[in-house]
Amino acid sequence: MKKLILSSAAMLIASLTFGQNNIKMFPRDGSVCNNMQLSLDVSGSSFGPVSYLWSTGETTPSITINTSGSYTLTVVGYGNGNNGSLVTRTVRGNYTVLPAPNITALTELWVCKGDTVRLRADNGYDLISWSTGATGTDFARPMTLSGGAPALDTLNVSYTSVINSVCARVSNTVNLRGIRKPNGVGQFYNGKMDIKLTDSIPAGTVLQYLYPVRYEMQFVDQSDPNNVVTYLTAPGSRKAPANILQSGKTYSVTTRPIINNITYCNGAASTIGLLSSNRIGGVFNNEEDGLKTYRVFDMSGRMLMEKEAESFDQTWLDQFTPQMFTVHKVGTTTEVIKIQAMK
Repeated sequence: MKKLILSSAAMLIASLTFGQNNIKMFPRDGSVCNNMQLSLDVSGSSFGPVSYLWSTGETTPSITINTSGSYTLTVVGYGNGNNGSLVTRTVRGNYTVLPAPNITALTELWVCKGDTVRLRADNGYDLISWSTGATGTDFARPMTLSGGAPALDTLNVSYTSVINSVCARVSNTVNLRGIRKPNGVGQFYNGKMDIKLTDSIPAGTVLQYLYPVRYEMQFVDQSDPNNVVTYLTAPGSRKAPANILQSGKTYSVTTRPIINNITYCNGAASTIGLLSSNRIGGVFNNEEDGLKTYRVFDMSGRMLMEKEAESFDQTWLDQFTPQMFTVHKVGTTTEVIKIQAMK
């Protein structure tokens, strides 16, 4: 009887006859998450791996990938039907590694009450599920105050991105806040028409959790809308000195908060009035006798004039091009006071 001799190639084919189609890479070709593990899937197969060699040079049963491309695994193992002989099997896959999911802010994360925060998730995943229960790539949230809280409506938001039957990843978390629009002045000053130059005028308040609030208060002369005085309070303070205004005038006042160096929107306007019996002088006017030194700067910080007088007179600014000015009284703690002078 003639002995049948098989070539090595024929022996390999024979050794993998049973279940060879079940020896594959997992996951299959396509998109995968970052830091994804690749491994050999021998589910339903009699193939028993004993050694591994990846195209990356690694010899472990699985590897972690972060770069898109083609990956090959050569595995040696025992195949059924070959009487326990070792056989070699090579599998490969082509993968697109998606970046770690990240939130892109399409608007400011902190907005005025009633405004909407808009966010966007990364594309490429099969499913996007936001921590609020919303789904889809684009996220929109109207920031309205809840429960009657008078301060900040806070919401932490993230999302989970899923590639079906393969992997899931959680994005970074962002903090959303809805900030109340303040009234122009404190509630007991709205409509107050007997303010003295020696008084202080409080801004309408916006409470906060993390940062000191500053307020930008804008006073518009109701008899001359071009006569506008803007005052910026110190951090943690909400009062403007009444002596930046003129006696006998009625002003419309709007206020907006500055939180963590971001300026937000004005709330409802208030109306106030100064007694006509006040001595008319303007910025830094007071009842002290004697001359004071005043310095006027443009908004670039260039000094335009220096003058001695009992009190500041806003008509001094008529000689300059209409613009925003700051005025300092020498010898006192400087307050940042802006004056918009118009001819």
